[in-house]
Amino acid sequence: MTNNKNNYLIKKSIIVKAVPSQIWKAMTNGEWTKKYMYGYEVKSDWKVGSSILWILKKNGKDYSRVGKVLEVVPNKFLKISDFNPNNGEEDIESNYAVITYELLALTNGETELCVTDDYANNEKKYKESEQFWNNVLPKLKELLEVRKTLKDI
Repeated sequence: MTNNKNNYLIKKSIIVKAVPSQIWKAMTNGEWTKKYMYGYEVKSDWKVGSSILWILKKNGKDYSRVGKVLEVVPNKFLKISDFNPNNGEEDIESNYAVITYELLALTNGETELCVTDDYANNEKKYKESEQFWNNVLPKLKELLEVRKTLKDI
């Protein structure tokens, strides 16, 4: 994925009272993603070059998204591509977003999750994505922090 000078780049971060491995599992396990990502269930083997499928079927419609794993360091770093085939755009590289997740272990069992979402020169996708992350990150934080035990994560 190429970067252009005038990219619409979203950068968000949140501190979660959970260790990186717990956040990683919540990010890469479809049963967990359904709970905080608007019902999307993720499927991938999380190896570089592998496909990613975000599955959402609702009211008889398929809203699934596709992508690829670009870089991965388990429990620390994940870079993926993302494309929504339902929006009528051509399935070409320039229509894919590049999303990077960084997990930084802090003190007292906390982790900072940093997300960068690059939508190249697409203002509409940028605005939709910014709203998405504004909603999803607090839901992920709440999901991880309100549990009595994180052993099942």
